[in-house]
Amino acid sequence: MDYFFYTFADPDAFDDIGRWKADGQDPRFDRIRCGLTTVPYTEGWHYAQHGIWTVCRPGRDPVRGQGWKIHVAVTPETFAPLLDTVSAFCFERGVPFKFLARHEYAWLVNAKYAPRPVSGKGIVLYPADEQQSVALASELAGLLKTRQGPRVLSDLRIDEGIVHVRYGAYTRRYCRNADGKVTFALEDPEGRLVPDRRSVPFRAPSFVAVPEAFAPRPPEAGGPVPPYRIDKTLHFSNSGGVYLATNTDTDRQVVLKEARPSAGFDLIGGDAIQRAEQEYEALRRFADLPAVPEVHEQFTWQGHLFTVMEYVRGTTLLEWCAAKQPYLLRPDPFRPPTTDDIREYREQVDTILAQVRAFLSALWERGYVFGDVHPGNVIVTPDLQVRFIDLEACIEEDAPRPFPGAPGFSDYTRTGRAADEYALGMLELSCYLPLTHLVRMDGAKLHQLLHTSVERYDLPTEWAERVVRLCAPGDVPAARAGLRRASSHLDDALGFEEWASQIVAGLADTMTPERTDRLFRNDFSGFSLSPVCLATGASGVLWSLLGTRGLEAPDLVERVIDWIAVRGRESADRLECGLYDSELGAGYTLWRHGHPEHAQWLVDAAMAKERESSGLSVFSGLGGAFLAAAEMAAGPEPLVTAAVAEKLGAELVDRARRFLNRLKAGETPDVAHFGLLHGVAGTGLAVHRYGVLVDDAAVVDLARELLEFELTGYVRCADGSLQFNDAERRSLAYVEVGSLGTALVLSEFARHEGWAPTGAGIPDLMRANGPELMVQSGLFRGRSGFIAGLASLARDGHEQPARSFIGRHMDQLGLHEVRPEAEGQLHYPGTRNYKLSSDLRTGSAGVLTGVAFAEGRRDNWLPGVR
Repeated sequence: MDYFFYTFADPDAFDDIGRWKADGQDPRFDRIRCGLTTVPYTEGWHYAQHGIWTVCRPGRDPVRGQGWKIHVAVTPETFAPLLDTVSAFCFERGVPFKFLARHEYAWLVNAKYAPRPVSGKGIVLYPADEQQSVALASELAGLLKTRQGPRVLSDLRIDEGIVHVRYGAYTRRYCRNADGKVTFALEDPEGRLVPDRRSVPFRAPSFVAVPEAFAPRPPEAGGPVPPYRIDKTLHFSNSGGVYLATNTDTDRQVVLKEARPSAGFDLIGGDAIQRAEQEYEALRRFADLPAVPEVHEQFTWQGHLFTVMEYVRGTTLLEWCAAKQPYLLRPDPFRPPTTDDIREYREQVDTILAQVRAFLSALWERGYVFGDVHPGNVIVTPDLQVRFIDLEACIEEDAPRPFPGAPGFSDYTRTGRAADEYALGMLELSCYLPLTHLVRMDGAKLHQLLHTSVERYDLPTEWAERVVRLCAPGDVPAARAGLRRASSHLDDALGFEEWASQIVAGLADTMTPERTDRLFRNDFSGFSLSPVCLATGASGVLWSLLGTRGLEAPDLVERVIDWIAVRGRESADRLECGLYDSELGAGYTLWRHGHPEHAQWLVDAAMAKERESSGLSVFSGLGGAFLAAAEMAAGPEPLVTAAVAEKLGAELVDRARRFLNRLKAGETPDVAHFGLLHGVAGTGLAVHRYGVLVDDAAVVDLARELLEFELTGYVRCADGSLQFNDAERRSLAYVEVGSLGTALVLSEFARHEGWAPTGAGIPDLMRANGPELMVQSGLFRGRSGFIAGLASLARDGHEQPARSFIGRHMDQLGLHEVRPEAEGQLHYPGTRNYKLSSDLRTGSAGVLTGVAFAEGRRDNWLPGVR
């Protein structure tokens, strides 16, 4: 759950967790201790807060170096008394340490969906050397031997207690990993920075010997070995794993659900073990209901509690809908769904939902609620039978809720049956339009989605009225409560300029120039990139504003440029040096649109950085750097010389050839090595442009080889399209990775020499780009990217079906819009529709860019590429 920590600080946007303070009026946290944590003032010690941590050190010199740091595992209940004990221990011995700065953070790092490597980490000690680490860990383990707490999964555990150790850096330093991505760093004996891997389970760096005192002890047998063989991991969370297993006594496949002690805490103080016991009782109590899987037994092994359940053969309702939706996948994507297609889907959904309602009604009649209704907790078998899984939150109706519910299916202000009813209504709507996350953001969105569903699927208006009764917020103004139709900027109410001006108004109203880490709302991934970068930073919004004709926003543009001028200089110290993740993109944007006054030093700063380990991608590596440099060397006011661009191109070709040879020699290529912006498709594009630039046929041939390798990762889908096969989990057709990005590259190849790979034409790839149903609106992985990419292909001669597909997407764009109470503003959601976003990669700037290009209001849309 890499986004989990970014969802708390701001109800509408992803934000740094260090800015979060639990609201005392928020009913979700009324049973969790909240507020600042403190330790006694000690003469000569220095205290400072960094993110979610308070750092205490004897003197003002910062903590530096690396070594065997000590983690004390805490729970929400034990954190305060442990902090009293451990802080006194550290003050007495002069050992620098840090601790969670707020009490609610002790719940955060222990929550069910917290990232597993941070689980339980509440207090950290920084010993001076290995000898002191061994001594302190032993002493602490004895002092705290009676305390209970979770296992820190990324560490070595001392004497099966709450004291853990891990060799790592004491301060944040950075380097690049083997794929060129920036990561935390250690220093090896030769003085080189190497990745500081925080893996689960723990792995010591190759140059570090684990002290004997820290060597892991063989686990105790814990009784007879259970007769189960793990065949496959189905899911991991901080609470434990879910596994497909075989009972070796009966040869029957089952599901094993693991619960870790003192981990995966809910909002009322229960850990994974307590919820597993409650779930086991619920499975037995409601075993007579057909929607409840059979439960076989529950046993404890090495301190973990396992529940053995029936293995239900089927898919989640979420997956079932995605596979069956007539507006998403059909044999002929160029034609609309037939009446029979729609009727069959509606009837199948009716069959499923009737069972869902019957099960929930049976629970309610017995005085219980399910507590966590969402499509991921409903399994649909091949014969359309329903099973409910994950009964952890199944409680008596008047009991406090352990979870607020899944995003898009919960209203945390509701309790008991009302909460289940709300989730049921959202689940029913999601079977037709899985955009339920937007309902919380826009009071009129529910009515719009219901109206669209009724029209598309010929549903009875009584169904929509019932969902409104279950789910409509009570504070929606009457003027906005009607069933709003889906609309785009092309309808009678708005022309392009008014539509775009409303986006600009939203950008201006939500910008935060006082902040140093971001100017606009961005994707959670943006907090690990330069704040001025193209993908998620300020220059991505600037790219959209500067390049769009008919858009008047001079004051906003000036403010963005001024912010970039200040924050861009701070980015010069970062390792990122790519077109989309660094200040290079900011300089390129300013140069591309006639603002050279700041562009030169931004580009110079990025070009001066070390690139040998940066990877080859268009997004963050040498491929994007060359594409930008080649343009900036050829323009009327070049920022780099032709010699610099050609040097980058020659290096790109040399490294790309070696990289391709390694990929071909590997048995199973990593899915991260594919795609336009991160993989070999984009590298092939950059290599091809260099080959054309220097008129080298061998380089052009290498580019073709790279594209042929990209296509080895594609699969033919039921609609006849070619799509990227993402580790057998899903097929992708996006710009960032998938069919459309690769089609754009192939189209450029065809323009220059008419080449096409065997058995994979552009029409095969375009077949994937026409679904009316899309969850995300963003440029890189959503509808606006389809709009712009198809417009590019239309200009390249693929007029049909590109134009008809563009029309579809334009007609559906209004489904994604979010209009807050402030009049005249328009926003779009970001990743997974969890929060609003303004950036180029996922949010409003990307939507504006894609639509403007398709409307002939822009000459370019994807920096360095199109």
